[in-house]
Amino acid sequence: MRLPIDIGRNELLWFGVTGLLFLILLYFADVSQFLDSLRRADPRPFAVAVAVGFSSLLVWAWVWHRFFGEMGIPSTRSRTVRMFLTGHFLNSITPLGQFGGEPIMAYIVSDNTGTDYERALACVISADILNAAPFFTFTLGGVVYLSVFGSLTGLLVEVGALSVVLLVVGGTVAYLLWSDDDTLRSAATRLLNGLERRLGRAEALFESLHDRVTTIEGAFQEAGNDPVFLLKTAAVSHLAIVAQIVSLYFVFRSLGLEPEFVPLYFIVNLSVIATISPTPGGSGTYEAAFSALVTFFFSVEFATALTAAVLFRLTTYWPGILVGYPSLLTLKRLDSDSITE
Repeated sequence: MRLPIDIGRNELLWFGVTGLLFLILLYFADVSQFLDSLRRADPRPFAVAVAVGFSSLLVWAWVWHRFFGEMGIPSTRSRTVRMFLTGHFLNSITPLGQFGGEPIMAYIVSDNTGTDYERALACVISADILNAAPFFTFTLGGVVYLSVFGSLTGLLVEVGALSVVLLVVGGTVAYLLWSDDDTLRSAATRLLNGLERRLGRAEALFESLHDRVTTIEGAFQEAGNDPVFLLKTAAVSHLAIVAQIVSLYFVFRSLGLEPEFVPLYFIVNLSVIATISPTPGGSGTYEAAFSALVTFFFSVEFATALTAAVLFRLTTYWPGILVGYPSLLTLKRLDSDSITE
């Protein structure tokens, strides 16, 4: 399967930035203390952390499969998992992959199922909306819990406000995409009409773009026309975050720490914001943010916090890369025998 991926000079630059960030983190953590923390980690609870952490990827792949079934896209469960892991792999190794990696993932789905690209794109974006929402609903729920039963610091108040804003914005976008409201299509149409008038040519191109906008709108409406389906799928997608919280618990146990639930809850949900960075998979920035959160909630040295960050990524991020590459190699173009149950 040939994919539209080309690693050039700019991409190599971001890999270099990632390496530099890791070196800076190691400098502040003290390399000897960091390596000592790694050597002291107990492999038994860490093995449990890896198994539980990897299950979060399977939950997200299940959400994909649910949307495939809802939109009539032919795929077996195993093929869906391989397509998801391939997309996860490409997003994780490609700088800027976290910024709109859905077009590449939609290409993978279209190429391996024979589905129109527009339908594949609507399916992938819809699934990713439901997979991303739990990070913000969990964060908001935690802030509400602390406001009632505990105490809120200035940081958590700001985090709660940000979560509300993101949920409102995300919910509004999801509604406009999935409902029969033609606000987004009308806006896109006005934009295209304005460009066409300004250019005064390429009528065939703009006609094609208008048709694609209409097709994409219909695909999104199909993806979101059943509220019960969306609610059930969103409820199950929250299990991925639960799995990551449990995984972090065993990571801390492997380091000989006795973690409390509330800090684990917030570290997992807040650190995800750092994945939205130009570096491949958010590498470097994620570990920095995660380590800072650990030292915020726990009285531990930065070397221990960085060790926890690295070990946690080895349970939820690197396994997806390790199995994602073989998944990419096993994917083939549409074969009627391979996509039927």
